[in-house]
Amino acid sequence: MCQSDVYTLQGGQERLLLEDVAFVEVKGDRLEMQTLFGEPVSLDARIVEIDLMKHRIVLESNDQTGSEDQRR
Repeated sequence: MCQSDVYTLQGGQERLLLEDVAFVEVKGDRLEMQTLFGEPVSLDARIVEIDLMKHRIVLESNDQTGSEDQRR
């Protein structure tokens, strides 16, 4: 399988946000993601790192308040 887990950086620590992400689209300052099972997630963030061999995507919030995810 080719899904990845998505982590957010908060205070220098990584926190698991989503598992089995199959789709990521950049729309301006927002990222639109969808899991293998269809769960859509939209958030203000930037991609810090993508490691396809480890199936990891690391994001950093664009929101200075730390409330980065907004599930639909």
